[in-house]
Parts: sequence; structure tokens; C-alpha cells
Amino acid sequence: MDSTLTFQYPIWFGLFCLLIGLVFAVMLYFRDKTFAEASSTQRKFIPFLAILRFLGASSIAFLLLGPLLKKKEEQVQNPSVVIVQDNTESIAAAFKGEDSLNYANGINQLIEELGENIDVKKYIFGEKLMDVEEPDYTGKITNLSSTIDDIYNRFSYQNIGAIVLATDGIYNEGSNPVYSNIKMDIPLYAIALGDTTPTRDLKLDRVLHNSIAYRGDKFTIRVDLSSFNCQGNNTVLNVYSGKGTSNRVYTKSIKLNKERFFTSEDIILEAGQVGIRQFTVSLGKVEGEKNTSNNYQTIYVEVLEGKQKIMILANNPHPDLSALKQSIEFNKNYEAKIQMISKFDGNVSDQNLVILHGLPSTKHDVSSLVKSLKTKNVPALFIMSSSTNLNGLNAVQDIVEIKGASSSMNDVVPIVNSDFNLFTFDGIDLEKIEEFPPLKTPFGEYSVSPTAQVFMNQKIGTVETAYPLFALKQSTSYKTGVLCGEGIWRWRMFDYQKHENQDNFNEIVSKFIQYLAVKNDKRQFRVSIAKNIFNENENILLDGELYNDSYELINEPEARIKLVDSEGKEFPYVFNKTASAYTLDAGILPIGDYRFTGRTVYNGKELKSSGNFTIKELQLESMQTTADHNLLKVLVSNYNGEMVPVSGLSDLATKIKSNKSLTPTLYTSYRSEPIINLKWLFFVIMALLASEWFIRKYNGAY
Repeated sequence: MDSTLTFQYPIWFGLFCLLIGLVFAVMLYFRDKTFAEASSTQRKFIPFLAILRFLGASSIAFLLLGPLLKKKEEQVQNPSVVIVQDNTESIAAAFKGEDSLNYANGINQLIEELGENIDVKKYIFGEKLMDVEEPDYTGKITNLSSTIDDIYNRFSYQNIGAIVLATDGIYNEGSNPVYSNIKMDIPLYAIALGDTTPTRDLKLDRVLHNSIAYRGDKFTIRVDLSSFNCQGNNTVLNVYSGKGTSNRVYTKSIKLNKERFFTSEDIILEAGQVGIRQFTVSLGKVEGEKNTSNNYQTIYVEVLEGKQKIMILANNPHPDLSALKQSIEFNKNYEAKIQMISKFDGNVSDQNLVILHGLPSTKHDVSSLVKSLKTKNVPALFIMSSSTNLNGLNAVQDIVEIKGASSSMNDVVPIVNSDFNLFTFDGIDLEKIEEFPPLKTPFGEYSVSPTAQVFMNQKIGTVETAYPLFALKQSTSYKTGVLCGEGIWRWRMFDYQKHENQDNFNEIVSKFIQYLAVKNDKRQFRVSIAKNIFNENENILLDGELYNDSYELINEPEARIKLVDSEGKEFPYVFNKTASAYTLDAGILPIGDYRFTGRTVYNGKELKSSGNFTIKELQLESMQTTADHNLLKVLVSNYNGEMVPVSGLSDLATKIKSNKSLTPTLYTSYRSEPIINLKWLFFVIMALLASEWFIRKYNGAY
């Protein structure tokens, strides 16, 4: 380790330090009259004492300049070899008998042959790269492209001599890793696992279906099936409802007339009772077929009571109407209908929400309609246009009051109100809304109800105003909204032009429609779950909310929840408290149907909330069992590596060692610290001053 001395001030400042030490020594030992009376023997020590004083004072002055000691440190880092092991079920299926043990011994031997001068790091992967050394081959998903990305992000700037990827080349999630744009300088070696020999196999390639259906409607299940080397055999395609095979709802015999056979079948079923319905699609085994785990798939369809109906009632045709309808129906839970007020029969009893575009107008007074909506508790959303009668609008809603004339319009840009908190937006940057084109709003003075929630304000020209552009209000049992402008069709077009989709616009519309159309839930305690169907590798997340008598969100009392599976096994939990609510991550649970009941006690009263969900099996790893070593060959060629079979493990260490990139790396670093931190320097100065003091005392303390 080399060290050099550096200064924060010019080096010639050191002369001042010497001068200070000299002045101290001279003034004390040559100018002070006390020493004139010293004996000749004592005077012999004066030069030596002056030198000690000179060195001590100069050293202290020098340290006050804050000199730094710059240290050069060198460290040699051995090269590393990273071994990444496929941990999915397809690997477990490939090992037979002693194969797994022999393979594990081969990996251990490889590590030993690499030697002590090479650091070996072991990881496993499935859906992603994981910091686990020993595999258990239980992974449900193989994502090779994501694993390659993770390897690059972790090791591209480290002294990695080689990466060893042990897999069968099968992937069932993510893109093809061969086409990855990751450019690594690290050689990649692949240990080819699994069997590439195609065997007689009949399988369900895909079962496509909608996750939601509505009671009484018919829905379609599309089944893609294929076979290899099964020509001349017949199979039976069956669909069973519920658990087991007692309730068969579809059957068809299929003749396998080619060596490589493929066909698709569309199965039309009727949605029955409301809830989560389980269906099992299966293919009958053919003679000589060894792998039957890919002959069946279980799917789940959530049957809902019916779509929520949204009526768009307009004064006259307008491009906003089509934009609204398309974005509303993007959510499969909603059904939208456009109706002109001139042809409207006045029936709103079966509607969940009515959107009034350009109403009330000078020709059409809708006060009686709005009164009917309030009586029947049907929420309303008013959208202003050039045909809106402002006086009439002020009379039928109490959110926004406008004093002006609708014939004169302003161009206004939306400005999102950061204090809006009725709900949150997932996967959307709200600042993007402020890039949307301007809307046409009536010219005038706007005032908003203090009990309303403003989502967007108006920006007129370069001036951000407090005028509301979009506001919502909820009374005891009735919800209303007002959009003070027309031209939202431009927002939808702009969203597509900017992002090649309408996701942002659809999200905005969906959130507001959902808020307005959903009936008020007046329960004080409620437990909600993000979805009703989970994959077996997903964490189960639940949220809880508790409201006081003023309908304010609180979470002072403890809240508990109990999950119960179909066999009656109970899983009790205690909710974690967030800022004002409750949350729970129940982790990964076994496959099956569950019901939950949340409980808490508030003001001496027990409050409950219940629901249900289903955890389904992931069958991706059983869909393909024939190894794809051709993919591995192309993959290693992209990274200057080599593919080796399991039998070639004994030679892999030699191949890795022959790589020129497997060399130690010398890392040099510099570290600076104040010289005053050196403890030995303190003792040297103390020794100088102590020696001076001791000699003076020894000679009579003159």
C-alpha cells in the first residue's frame, strides 16, 4: 500500500509553521530573562529544549493546515464462474432413477475441478433468477429471457469468467431468449438437460376462454390439441363441470389421422349459477402414451349476475358519444347504449348510470328526468357542450354553478388536482392527462360546491384557474358528476397517437364509471380482494376498511381474518395496519376453493365481512416435456460459449479454464484521510512536549 502526502493549502505555508515554531522557541529560551539566571549546567540544556519546543509547536501548526494522507490500495479479485440451474418441474420429469444424484455429483465435481482460485456462485431460476443454491425442481414457470436479463444486470460489470446455464431449453413465459438484445461479453455454457427424443404424445396445447361470463349467456371455450406419432388412434374430448368427472357437459370423439396432428374445437357452454365455475377439459389416453399430465387442463370462469348498464343520453349526435361508448365497453362488466333525447321513452329503472351529454338544453328540459333518477337512485353524469342550457344545468345539480353563456366557448387544458382522493389510478401517470388536447368549455364564472371533489381544474391559456373541469359529489345515497366541457373524443385519439393504445383514456373513463355506477356500500367494515381467481404461485392479498359513525376511515381496533379451504382447514391471520386501513399478505396457499371472514369489534359491536376466492393449478410445465437443445445451441453461439451434454460435465471445467477471460483482476482504489487521524503522530508530539517538560523539571523547573 503506497501513501502520499497532499495539502489543502500551498506547500509554502509550511514555512509559516516552521517560523511559528522558531518564534515560540526563541521567545521562551533566548528572550525570556528567566533563563539568564540559570546555572551553566542548566544552560547547556537550553538549545536542546529550544529544539523540542520548535518541533512541537511547528508540528501543531502544521496539523492545523489539515494535510491529507492519500493511500493507494490494491486488491486482487479472483475470477468467478456463475452456475444457474433450471429449477422447474420439467427438469424433475427429465431425471429418472439415479440421474438426479449423478447429475448433482457431476456439478460438485465441476466445482472442485475449477479450483480454489475461481469463485463459484450458484443460483436457480424459474420465473426469475433467485439467490438459492440447491434446486428442488418445483418451479411452475420457465422464463429464459427474463433470466438472461437478470444475469446481465447482476454480472455484466463483475469479474465473471463464464456463466453455466443448466436447462432443457423449454420456456413457457416471456419471449424467445435467442432474440434477446442483451449483449454480454461473458461466455455462456449450456448444460443440456432433458430428452430430445419425441415420444408418442397427445396433448392440449391451449384452452382459451373468457375469465368472466354472465348468467344465462353462452360462452365459448376454444381448445387447441395436437398429437405426435398417434396416427390411427382415436381419442375423446370431454369437458366436465365442477370437481371430478360426474358432470360431463360436452363430449366428442376425434380421429388422429396424421403423424403430426393438430385441430381446434370451439365448445359452447351456458353460464349457470353465479360464482366461480370450474371446468376440466380432458383428452382420453391413447395406447403407448407415457406422459398424460398434458392431457387435461382445468379452467375457471367467474359467472356474474349481469353486465352493468350505462345509458348515454344526448341532445344531438356528437363524436364524444362513440368515444365514451367504446371506452366504457372496454371493461367487459359494462354495456353502454347511446340514446337521443328526442326518442327517449323516459325509462331508466334498469340503468346503473345515465350520462347526459349536452343536457339540459334549450329544447329539452330534463328536470323531471333528473328527479326520477334521484328517486330511483340512478347516478347521473352531466357533460357540457355548446347546446347545454347553463341555467337549467345549475337547477338540476349542485356541484358546479356557472354564470355565463354557453354560446361562447373557451379552450381549456386539464390540470389534475393533487388533492383528489376518491380513488387511485393504477398503471397510469396522471401527468400525462395534462398533455391531452384542450376541451371546449362555456365561458363564464365557475363556482364549485365545498362538498364536491374536483379531479381536474381548467387551465385557460397559460393561467391555471380554480375553475373546475371535472368534479364529483356523493350525497347520502346518490352520486353525481359534472364534466364542464366537450371534445373528449380528441383525448382518445391523442392517447392512441402518443402511445399506440387508449389505455390511459380507458383507465380514466373506467375509474369514473366504476365509481358512479357502483351502489353505495354502507357497511362499516368490509374486506376486499383484488380478484377471485389466483394462480398457485401468487400471493393472496386482502384489504380491509373500517368506518366510524361519521363515515371516516379508521383503523384503531385490531382486525382479524380467517381463511377456510374446501376441506374445512382454517388459516387464521391478523390484519396489518396501514396509514388508515388494513392489509394482509397471506402468502402462497394450496390449490383449492377458499372462503374468508374478517372480524373486528368497534364500539362494543362485532362487525363482519366475508367472501371467497379460488386458487388454480398452473400446468405450464407439463405442456411440453421434449427438451429443446437446438435453442440452447443458438443461445450459446450468441455469447461465444458451448453446449455440453450431461455426460460431458467432466470436460466442462477444462473448457472454462481455457477461456482467456478467466483471469484475476487487480482493483486499485485511493483513500484520503486527514493526517491528524494518525494516532502515532499524537504520541510523537506528546513525547516532544513531555520530554521538554520533564527536562525542565529535572533541572529545577526554571
